[in-house]
Amino acid sequence: MKKILLLAIVSVLSLGLVAQASAPAKPAKVKKAKAAAAAEVKAVSVAPISNDPSIFLEKETVDYGVIEKGADGVRTFKVTNKGAQPLLLTNCSGSCGCTVPTCPREPILPGKSAEIQVKYDTGRPGPINKQVNIASNDPQNPNKVVFIRGEVKDTPAAN
Repeated sequence: MKKILLLAIVSVLSLGLVAQASAPAKPAKVKKAKAAAAAEVKAVSVAPISNDPSIFLEKETVDYGVIEKGADGVRTFKVTNKGAQPLLLTNCSGSCGCTVPTCPREPILPGKSAEIQVKYDTGRPGPINKQVNIASNDPQNPNKVVFIRGEVKDTPAAN
């Protein structure tokens, strides 16, 4: 038993000495290895979540907060195609004439994003509670709704 224990200790010590004796990698080789590893990471792509086009909205509510009457009413939000086929936004419409969306007409390629612009008429004081309807060729979610919220305050009269 003592011989086995002694043999095990000697083996562990021998392996430790051999491991320390090996020459360290040259800096040039290390840099090349790191560059190659970084290139491999960049080449990896995320698999699409669907074989069809798949619409994903950055946010489903655009909050204007409290803004002054006549303020800039333009806001944007991002739409991303997380599918494997081009995404087509076939129709974008506001719930009334005071909310006007502008959607890209070009297909959104897999893994790419585009912006949808919404212009709200800030000449109308009061609460903002509107919707933008987005129709697409995504078979799982052909119609998406983005809620437009906020409030337009009437500017105080000058004395």
